[in-house]
Amino acid sequence: MTNSGRLKDDGRGRLKSFHQQSMAILKSRDFYRFYILVALFGTCGVIYYLGEIVDLTGWESLGHRFFYGVHDVQRLFFLAPIMYAGYVYRVKGALAVTAAAFLAFLPRALWISPYADPVLRPALVTLAAGVVGVLIGMIHNESERRIALQSLLIKDRERLLRLLTNMDEGVTIIGPDHVVRFANPSMERQFGKGSGRTCYEYLHGLDSPCGEMCRLPTVVGGATQRFECSFADGRTFEVLASPFVDLDGVECQVATFRNITQRKNVEMELIELNRLKSELLSNVSHELKSPLTSIKGIVTSLLQKDVEWYSKSQEMLLTGISEETDRLSALVTNLLNMSKIEAGVWRPNKERCDIGEIIGETLERQRWVHKDHSFETDIEPEMLYVCADYNQIKQVLINLIDNAAAYSEAGTTISVRAGVINGELEVSVSDQGVGIPAEELDKLFEKFYRGTQRRQRPGGTGLGLAICQALVEAHDGRIWAESELGHGSTFHFTLPIAEPCDE
Repeated sequence: MTNSGRLKDDGRGRLKSFHQQSMAILKSRDFYRFYILVALFGTCGVIYYLGEIVDLTGWESLGHRFFYGVHDVQRLFFLAPIMYAGYVYRVKGALAVTAAAFLAFLPRALWISPYADPVLRPALVTLAAGVVGVLIGMIHNESERRIALQSLLIKDRERLLRLLTNMDEGVTIIGPDHVVRFANPSMERQFGKGSGRTCYEYLHGLDSPCGEMCRLPTVVGGATQRFECSFADGRTFEVLASPFVDLDGVECQVATFRNITQRKNVEMELIELNRLKSELLSNVSHELKSPLTSIKGIVTSLLQKDVEWYSKSQEMLLTGISEETDRLSALVTNLLNMSKIEAGVWRPNKERCDIGEIIGETLERQRWVHKDHSFETDIEPEMLYVCADYNQIKQVLINLIDNAAAYSEAGTTISVRAGVINGELEVSVSDQGVGIPAEELDKLFEKFYRGTQRRQRPGGTGLGLAICQALVEAHDGRIWAESELGHGSTFHFTLPIAEPCDE
């Protein structure tokens, strides 16, 4: 392609681009606004000079005395373009059109006006029209600014409400009249629909405000409050309440509700656990000190060389040492067993066991330990086999028998029974002691719980029954208690029957 061809193409391209730009300008909103302003100003100018135009053109049919002379009414027509400029182009546009109107007034004022001071009246009219135009521009500016601010406020509020709606915590906006203005979905899931209801009725089911406990006046006054709120159903929430200006300008309260019920329960459990552990340490210290003091006293007495002990006296002292040693052994065994259970290292080593053999061997030892009590057994004649850890089931029986002996007077009977009920082996240990209050039956198997009934024998750490429950449940069994005050107690536990045992 030659240079002349390239130049022609470039020229066509520029012409096409100029044409497109021109059409875009002609179609734009700003062009039409400017065109209307020019048309208004031109129309007012023609009306103002129409008398002179008629004289120059000889169009006498258009002549009218209104268009001759100098009239302020004719100048007032220029208010239209000035006000339009103030509305569209604000203050600067109003001032520019006002100046143009004054220049349009000057020729007629200087050369045609019959008055001695021809410029004064046009200047006053122009000044008044300019003030009107400037005021319109300022009002429009302020109106647009207010609309923009209101739109921004609405967008911010909508964005805030979207944020609050998607929060996991419950959120409410409450007015100074205690009426709930907003409740997000999380809040409604926890408390139900709340918008339009009073906060004291919505949250607490009351007929009147909460009185001195109400934080709303303080928060509406500008202070942020953080507090915990407990409800009648046992739930506890951490509440953060802050001042909030709603869309209508009213000072309100926005509050977030975080459910901390589980955390509070854990805290209470830890407090109770610490109390029980402190009590345990106190009890263990006492339990260790008592037998050790007795053993120390007996041994000291036996070591006295200036005292000659008869065989019966020696036997009595040695029996005392044996009994106190058994107390120490039982205490240490319970503590070690509970520590193994909590550590998860005391698992049953299951094998096929004869429950009658376990009961018989256990009672043989317990009859000697609890010589002040009598024992009776009731075991089904056929051989009952379970798949269990022999020593652990033996430990369960020992703990239950020790417990029965501790809460029943000397000379009473402790009964051990075993049989098949509903396809399970059920073993029970009964005493004729003081019994257990009904409200304490559900707490018996909690660690460190010792009950309110007086023991017939000193000692006890509150671990024996907790160990029994852990061992029975490890064998897929159940354990529970039945009791009546003044008529003794019966502890039952079940074990799956093995026929034959799964090796």
